[in-house]
Amino acid sequence: MKIGVVGAGVFGLAAAIELATRGHQISVFDQGVVPYPNATSTDVSKAIRRTWYAGDNQTYVELVERSAPQWRDWEKRSGESFYHQTGGLNVTTRFGPGEPLTESVEFLRDQGADITVMSADEACGRFPQFRFADDEVCVHDRWSGYIESGRAVKVMADVARSTGVHVHENTPVKEIDEGNSLVTMHFNIGSVEVDLVVVAVGAWVGQLLPELGEKVWVTRQEMLLIEPRQPEMFAHGIFPVWGVDPDSEGWYGFPLLREGYVKIAKEPLGDIVDPNIDRTGTNEFAEQALAFLRDRIPEMAHGTVVEGRSCLYTVTPDDHFLIDRVPGRERVFVAGGGSGHGFKFGGSIGPVIADVVEDTHNPLGDRFKIGHRFDSTAQPRPEHSRGFAKPR
Repeated sequence: MKIGVVGAGVFGLAAAIELATRGHQISVFDQGVVPYPNATSTDVSKAIRRTWYAGDNQTYVELVERSAPQWRDWEKRSGESFYHQTGGLNVTTRFGPGEPLTESVEFLRDQGADITVMSADEACGRFPQFRFADDEVCVHDRWSGYIESGRAVKVMADVARSTGVHVHENTPVKEIDEGNSLVTMHFNIGSVEVDLVVVAVGAWVGQLLPELGEKVWVTRQEMLLIEPRQPEMFAHGIFPVWGVDPDSEGWYGFPLLREGYVKIAKEPLGDIVDPNIDRTGTNEFAEQALAFLRDRIPEMAHGTVVEGRSCLYTVTPDDHFLIDRVPGRERVFVAGGGSGHGFKFGGSIGPVIADVVEDTHNPLGDRFKIGHRFDSTAQPRPEHSRGFAKPR
């Protein structure tokens, strides 16, 4: 079949690669160059982890553990290095029966994972860059790490082209019309007819699929980039990907990146915004981040602020992705709703999307069906942590 994919981010390219591998004729259309600087997928780093999925450990852990070797394979094929297994540290005061992180640890250990649970004193001895509160529990998973997301998207686009996918940059799709047997995609000049369309445009989903756009929220998430005065303290092998108190303020960050700086961000949802908003960071966020660092990672706070930036989350009411046929349409599908945790699954989400398009049941895709998930009138609560795909 001839299939059009709208959006060359991580979900769109993953779908394109898998569908092309299955013998379909695939054309991908993106509104900008690939990787598009303002796309949700484009950033300096995205964490890859398998903890904190108490809402559905079975699905997410299997998907992320399938994703990792595919990222490695794409690295090998490209000769690029973008996947770094640095270990990950979660810090929380909520570690007991029924708590999400506790359930994650129990699930992963049952699967044979090597997870270390430490007291504050033990964690301080291992990670002296941090200050921990006496009542905090620290969970370390050496499997965790991060992906240089912008670099990874570029590699995925090259893999797609080598698989026969036609990637059309600077070609925004303005409208999608579904006929009895074909779907027409309209551009600024001209149109293209295909058998099926997969819409994977992230934060811009409301422009092409307003019936879904009004059900999700686009939120602005700020980050701060800091050049440390002692970079060796935050190098790979010494400093992990980390998250502190995800049930409250939810600060998280990364070890020293290729560019010579570290990144710090905040997990709870930011303001609901238009996807075309300016991505410059704010002084208010920078002050909050530095105050946190002075309290928790003092040496990092003494570094030089390089830049403040923003990225966007496309958030569903339950934080689970949207991978399904669009309600009321036969030949148009959606793949998105990454909700701030979708990128890591780029190596494994392609087959899930392709199976939906080919109408093949895949139990790993059941969680992402639309069904009645939008029947609730729930509204986002930007002041609270999302719960990492834990149903509300």
